[in-house]
Amino acid sequence: MITCKEFILDFLADYLDATLSPEVVAELEHHLASCPPCLAYLNTYKRTRELVGQTVPAEMPAEMKTILRKFLREQLTKEMS
Repeated sequence: MITCKEFILDFLADYLDATLSPEVVAELEHHLASCPPCLAYLNTYKRTRELVGQTVPAEMPAEMKTILRKFLREQLTKEMS
């Protein structure tokens, strides 16, 4: 019997990618049929993946890159000393 934690942590992505064996899929679908919180989580996760797939990468402005590099160098210097 699959627990909610196992479904979410161990099987969710593979379930959506259809890479699980038919036996595991059947067990997951049995769990989903009797677990509204996991079904809600699955639907939210699916929608999130859809939305992320629709995004267009944005280029970071050159000034922001410079600021970020400076900040990271300062942090690395602090950690090394």
